[in-house]
Formats: sequence, structure tokens, C-alpha cells
Amino acid sequence: MNENLYNMFDDILVSDFNIIDKGIKKVVELGKNGEYGKMETYSIFTGIILSYIDMHIENMENVFFEDNISSRMLEINHCASGRYAYQVGDDRIIYFEKGDLCISISDVTKSVSDFPLGYYKGLEIFMDIDVANESIKRYLPDFDIVEFYEGLKKSNGYVLIRSNERIDHVIGELYDVDERIKLDYFRLKCIELMLFFSITEFRDNDKLSLSRKQANIVENVKNDLINDLESQITIDELASKYRISKTSLKSCFREVYGKPIFRWRKEYRLDYACKLIEQDELTISEISKRVGYSSPSKFTQAFKDYIGCTPSEFRK
Repeated sequence: MNENLYNMFDDILVSDFNIIDKGIKKVVELGKNGEYGKMETYSIFTGIILSYIDMHIENMENVFFEDNISSRMLEINHCASGRYAYQVGDDRIIYFEKGDLCISISDVTKSVSDFPLGYYKGLEIFMDIDVANESIKRYLPDFDIVEFYEGLKKSNGYVLIRSNERIDHVIGELYDVDERIKLDYFRLKCIELMLFFSITEFRDNDKLSLSRKQANIVENVKNDLINDLESQITIDELASKYRISKTSLKSCFREVYGKPIFRWRKEYRLDYACKLIEQDELTISEISKRVGYSSPSKFTQAFKDYIGCTPSEFRK
């Protein structure tokens, strides 16, 4: 079932990929030997595939094409961990994080921009609406997924719902399902989700996206922050350099990375320190200086607060 949907991977993936048939599920490995991650997929109705996504890559240009696919596709994304970003329209980018749900249509949304934190786990439902509508109407005769799609298209082409108890109830239970009931349970939850859509009044999402210019500024700021970890760069300097207000800079950065600028930089420094310790080529004192700490003792305390052990203990 749904071979036409599986065939679309030829149209949307620029990277190598491999589809492995494992009974009720098919695993799509992205990149050689799954270097970019995998998608564990299930055909739950004609025209509908549910997929568990586990990615570990930042820039998606080497994985996905920019081109839109020919079918009218509705994509429903739920983030379990990490952050997810993709373009909508010509100049807007939306970012969502753990617990958020995004509903979008394929001919408005474009390729994934990136996974800002370098990893992403979540759940996605692909729906070829012209095929799936009949499947849904068997259970919900008063709900028309084509009409829902067209209504979405007339607005922004997407809806982003921030994490809340209702979403957690409908989607959250899908992450831990007994193998013996998976397909039937997935079908029930899919219908429940459509029922949720049928009674929900979605709000305007204009304030939930960044412009391409804002996203580029944040990317440049991030590069400034990590290219020289020993520098003591300030928000005033960054705002002046990119001609943006300090308030807007802090707000945009948090929208992309989910954290204040200097908290993000501190954690990046300490994560990078972990990699240097694992390489076992530098002393703890040298690593301390390399990641921007003025003294080994301050580095040790910050490392212990963040990682849970001292650098020396981590090295063992």
C-alpha cells in the first residue's frame, strides 16, 4: 500500500537513501549507511503514511531538493526533541520545538532549512489528500480533508500550534506503542487527530515566523560566536555590526535556537570541550583556554555544573 508515496522519495531526496522492508514498517535510511538519520514509516491508510524521524544533521541542502512535489500533500509534524526549521512562502521561516505541532501544505512550504541544534526527533504524517480523503470519510463523513487543505492554502499555508496538553494527549501517546497493536492504534490516533482539526479554530501565525534576512543575521551571529570561542564579544557589538536592535537580535536568536544568546554560547563551549577531551590531545588547562575560560578552575566549575562531573572525571 502507498507505493506512490514511497516513490516520492526519488523526487524529494538528493542524497543516497535506502528503503528496508521490515514487515508492517519500512525504514528509510538517509545518506550512505544512514549517516544523516532514518525514518521509520508505516502505511496506515491509503494515501497516508506515518513516520518516526530521527535526524542528526544541521544543513539539509545535501539531503532534500528545493522543488515541490506534484501531488497535493498535507504534512503534519510533531517535534519530540531538537528544533525544526523550514521555509514557508518566499521569505518566511518557521521554527518549532519540543511538543509543537505544525500542519503545512507542500506547495507553499519549501525544503527544510535546517535543524538548528544539529539533531531532530519527531513524528510526521504525510497525506496525499486526493487519495486520503476517501479513507478519512469512512470514519468522519462530515470532515473533508480537501476542504481543510484549501482553507489552509488560502491563509498562510501552515498552522503552528505551540505545545499544550491537548496536543500532548493526541500525539504524545504515539511514541510508545505495543508492537502488537501499532497499525490499529495509529489509525485510531490519525482519525482522532482529524477530529481535533475539525473542531479547532486555528489562529493567525504571522508573528511565529522570521524573515529570511532575520534568519541570515542569526546565522551570521552564531558563526561569530563559535569562530573564536576565546573572544568576549558583546550583544552591543553584534547588534551594531548587523544593524539590528538588541531586543530584536535577542528575540530572533531565541526563536531559532530556543535559548538566550550567551546561554547558548556557554553550552556550545562546554559541548565542544567534551569533544576536545574525548580526542585526548590537549591538557585540561589548554582546553579551558581554547573554549574561552580565563582560568582552569572556572572552567572546571562550569563544566561540572553543566555535565555533572569534572573534566578530569569525564576524560576517564
